[in-house]
Amino acid sequence: MSAEKILVLNSTGKVGRNVCRALLEAGFDVYGTTRSTKGALASLGVKSVVCNYTLRADLDRAFIQTGAKKVFVITDYFGAARKSADLEIEQGRAAIDAAKAAGVQHLVFMSVADAEFFDHHVKHLHAKVALEKYLRESGVPFSILRPCAFFENLDDPANWNPLKKGVVKFLTTLDCKYCATYDIGRAAAIQLKDPQLWLGKTLDVIGWQGDLSKVAAALSKVSGVPVKAQLAMPIFLRRLFLKDLHHMCLYYEVQKGPRGTPEAFKKILPDTLSAEDWFRFHGQYSNGKKIATGV
Repeated sequence: MSAEKILVLNSTGKVGRNVCRALLEAGFDVYGTTRSTKGALASLGVKSVVCNYTLRADLDRAFIQTGAKKVFVITDYFGAARKSADLEIEQGRAAIDAAKAAGVQHLVFMSVADAEFFDHHVKHLHAKVALEKYLRESGVPFSILRPCAFFENLDDPANWNPLKKGVVKFLTTLDCKYCATYDIGRAAAIQLKDPQLWLGKTLDVIGWQGDLSKVAAALSKVSGVPVKAQLAMPIFLRRLFLKDLHHMCLYYEVQKGPRGTPEAFKKILPDTLSAEDWFRFHGQYSNGKKIATGV
């Protein structure tokens, strides 16, 4: 029996790569959208589909080309939508409409945990709430994943936060709930393998909780060297230049959100990655040197 085909949109992004990896490991025949055939998808075992995933016509061609009847949908406020919630909504609707036209049997949409509870300043979540509603009303069989802060943000050189030996930085030092993008993919595989159980349901992807000192302790244990926990930037600069993310951090810091817990998620995925697990999984600093030098 041949493996089930799944189309992953935005497969070369921060989330998409690890979602593809997890779906491959779960036994799916994975197709990933990419704007260029020169990417690294093939080395992962993913079949490249040249497609601008923000355009309806390209999406229609991708579904026809692959024959995939399951799809993982990611929308990107900061990149593809250029910080426009309206444009992100438009792009997300195009994906949902294309899936409906293609007769998709199950669509997994990646939203954000507690998206509806963040205040109006957190503009990059407005689209997620609107698209969840649109998806529910679309008639497309679906389930929704709602992740929290990504561990991957601890090594994000594109946004001035490279992971370096002996130090770990984030936008807050206070208690926070994290998840690995790999676990988003593993959760998607669980939903896609049992679509009837998950039909119309949401799942908060929350793998671990702790403040930045606990993150530093985890990295120290994996690397074998002392690690300092530091803010990626002073709070007043966060407030001035990253207003959207500043208010998102405030929800974590003041409201203690999201409401979901690692314990609840572990009932679905018992071996979800902790901070220590993630550093071992990630394996290297931004300069390419290995974190765990003794293995």
